Amino acid sequence: MNIAIVGAGAAGLFLAKLIAKNKDLQIYIFEKNSKPGFKIKASGGGKANIFNTHISGECYNNSAFIADLLCRVTPQTIAREFENMGLRMSTDEEGRVYPATFFSQTVLDVLLENLHQNVHFEYDYFVSKFVKTNNYFKINNLEIKFDKLIWATGSPAGVIAKNRIDIGDCLTDFKIQKNEFQPSLVGFKLLKYPKSLSGCRCKARCSLFQKQQLIYSETGEITFKDDGVSGIVILNLSAYYNRLKDKGNCSIHFDLIPDDPDYDERRHWQQFNSFKGLIHPKLVQYYERNPFSIRNLKFDIKGVYDFEFAQVCHGGIKVEEIDKNFELKKLKNVYVLGEMLDIDGLCGGYNLFFAWASAWIVAQQFYSPKTR
Repeated sequence: MNIAIVGAGAAGLFLAKLIAKNKDLQIYIFEKNSKPGFKIKASGGGKANIFNTHISGECYNNSAFIADLLCRVTPQTIAREFENMGLRMSTDEEGRVYPATFFSQTVLDVLLENLHQNVHFEYDYFVSKFVKTNNYFKINNLEIKFDKLIWATGSPAGVIAKNRIDIGDCLTDFKIQKNEFQPSLVGFKLLKYPKSLSGCRCKARCSLFQKQQLIYSETGEITFKDDGVSGIVILNLSAYYNRLKDKGNCSIHFDLIPDDPDYDERRHWQQFNSFKGLIHPKLVQYYERNPFSIRNLKFDIKGVYDFEFAQVCHGGIKVEEIDKNFELKKLKNVYVLGEMLDIDGLCGGYNLFFAWASAWIVAQQFYSPKTR
């Protein structure tokens, strides 16, 4: 049986590793880049935050879909598979799981090591079309007939404009419905923003509001840039921002002394006539020019940064288009994995978990009785 996997990223490589033990399969992996695992290497700031132990449906859009998925595959399932591949892991206090080396190349090396002779890679190869004839598929102008086709090409996240392509565009010929990709887990551009704050880093309670309604709030370190803000907490706010149908009238609010809600900042000012011992020097300078509440520094949101600055995307093929095994309902023997689907989670290993989990579900369809 010939299997085509389009995309040598997390989902594609994990699937190939899992099913390669079935010697009845000939597995062909097509990758548009010259090397595999581009986003794996970038994950976790180069440390590869491979999943999180606190996975739940609420961490994602389309949360009901994830809740059903978790009845079949869990973080423990993925941990066991990686352990069986020889990967030692380390978990931090937030439940983020990394390779014990804290080096992303380790994950890629484990996925590529000892792949059987039945796995064939084609790099610098872009799949622009496929056709279905009887029970077989043909890709581009290749003569090979494929029995099953797996799409794992990811999303435009982290890709500069000139290298961006229409992900899975040839699926539209089969009337597969999708939502437009939008940058997610990405920084915010802000209106009437003081460029003087650029380079300031501090901890804050960050809250996303639409008009007077609180959408999401989280505490963490933020980085002020030339025209907006970034940081893990900001990326998580952007995930909730992208889920809003109407993104108008949104603002972000910063409590700059989040660890002590009872601290009386007014009394501090009366006593010292300054906030120099309380907040970052650049914020002090901004306050001196434009006084604000250090419990509620507010900026209106202009939008988010472009795709090249995003960790993942919001949007993709609608989950209604696939069954519980990630097979397209309109195209038998065609599967869609990971970021190609309209599933995105918070920062901290949630999105890589979905890539591994979707691949694991599909892998179960390819095990022969001898390899189970």
